Amino acid sequence: MLHNVLCAGMDNMSFTETPRFPDKISYGSSGGPSFSTDIITVKSGFEARNVNWVQSRHSYDVAFGVATSQERLSELIEFFQAMYGKAYTFRYKDWGDYKSCRIDETVSSSDQLIGAGDSTDGIDGTTEYQLVKNYIAGNTTIRDIKKPVSVIIEVDGVLKVENTDYTIDMTTGIITFLTTKIPLIGEEIKSGYEFDVPCRFDTDELNINIDAYAVGTASVPLIEVRL
Repeated sequence: MLHNVLCAGMDNMSFTETPRFPDKISYGSSGGPSFSTDIITVKSGFEARNVNWVQSRHSYDVAFGVATSQERLSELIEFFQAMYGKAYTFRYKDWGDYKSCRIDETVSSSDQLIGAGDSTDGIDGTTEYQLVKNYIAGNTTIRDIKKPVSVIIEVDGVLKVENTDYTIDMTTGIITFLTTKIPLIGEEIKSGYEFDVPCRFDTDELNINIDAYAVGTASVPLIEVRL
């Protein structure tokens, strides 16, 4: 009876904050960002391009991570069962892009500009700011960071203290400045962080091939979910 109620009441945005998809399996996975672009070539040979997505969407195949041990294969099966296949969204560590800086660098509070203050007295003004990551190479893409793991904040070059100057919602990536601590007009708000990607399985069927004793392989597609 409880099982039936659970399934009937499950919505499309059900999210499991913990546990994160196993790091030992995600490490070494393939995949990355994708966009949706329509291209029309006219008779003259020139192109008209329309960008359908303002932000990229990531997809992964983590099959490599389960091909080396029975332990990881068992861990995958357990996690897949607990997520009801496609039903639940979960945290996933993208080892190729999980910091506010490049992955070979150390996170700094000045890594990413997330906004600018607009208060005249530190009491009235914008209090909430979304964590973002800016990808700049001629053009700029701004990515919302909804699932931070750790966060540091600075305002106008001064490091701020969590729960004294601001709070952070680790489930949404929203920074909220406390009353009397609201950034003043023109003060730059910057952040450094590590983050996860909200993902779900992109299959309701886990096909497992046991190649040899205690070793198995599986096709394990994951897809990012917009929150």
